[in-house]
Amino acid sequence: MHKVVPRSLCIHAARRFLTSSHRPPTSSGTLLAQPSDIEYCRQLVLKNDYDNYLVSLFSPRPAREAAWGVRALNVELVNVGEKTSSQAAAQMRYGYWRDIIASLYSPDPVQTPVSRVVYDAIQRFGISKTWLRRLLSEREKILASTFATVGDVEKYGERAYACLIHPHLEALGVRDMHADNAARAIGISTAVMNFTRSLPLLLAQGRCDLPRDIIEKHKVDLDDLYAHPRSTPALQEAVYEFSTLGYTRLCGVAELYVPNSPKAAFPALLAAIPVKEWLERLEKAGFNVFDRKLQQRSFRVLWQLWRASRKGTWLESSNLNR
Repeated sequence: MHKVVPRSLCIHAARRFLTSSHRPPTSSGTLLAQPSDIEYCRQLVLKNDYDNYLVSLFSPRPAREAAWGVRALNVELVNVGEKTSSQAAAQMRYGYWRDIIASLYSPDPVQTPVSRVVYDAIQRFGISKTWLRRLLSEREKILASTFATVGDVEKYGERAYACLIHPHLEALGVRDMHADNAARAIGISTAVMNFTRSLPLLLAQGRCDLPRDIIEKHKVDLDDLYAHPRSTPALQEAVYEFSTLGYTRLCGVAELYVPNSPKAAFPALLAAIPVKEWLERLEKAGFNVFDRKLQQRSFRVLWQLWRASRKGTWLESSNLNR
């Protein structure tokens, strides 16, 4: 049994982690963000992406604020798809955000709280335009996308979720092949987790993001589940196979990429921890995505983040690969 570390101690340790060993950021232009802008982004991430808010606490403050900006931008883009009444209206909103992203690399960026924080991150750390453009394009594409194969989900995870980790790495001063490979693998695992975790809601809406090849392999009757959303043996088998893919990726990251990545990269790669923790809870629930405990927030994430930051790895044995 591991001794439980008080939550306040975990947060205190997170805020101090590596801060004394990093160089201060340099700026090549005028910074625009006010404290209220940073707080706006912090609150947006705290309310909508709580687990990755906890991950950010283990980074030095400048990198943490840059991560808040990029993840707040992601929240805004996700909200376009989820809260817009029609696809045409969503496309118009995505066009608005496309113009904002383009302006961030000009001397006169569009002024919003999120854009100012992201602009400052670009000025301080040289955040690549590729990641922000990809973040938008993938959110836009998923409006009308279905996933035929596991490979399609992997490609989506590499692009839609890894592009949230790459800017974090850049804000930590890391541009490294092994760290980038780790980010891509964590992105895939994140897609697996999110697609699985959202199943109860999506099935009630007559949708399913599990890839069709797994659905067909396990003979999951989607019409029946759309009419009566619930866990069935066929669905549990499909979820088991799909989630094992995500968990295996995380083990590969810990074994292959983390040991060869710069130490400074580790705070960004901690994004694997909330994914790992949820997939392990899914296993304990017998791969029943309708188990109510899976929709509740787990306070073990903070403890696991703290422990991984001390150990320099999250690798440990699991029964998922039974």
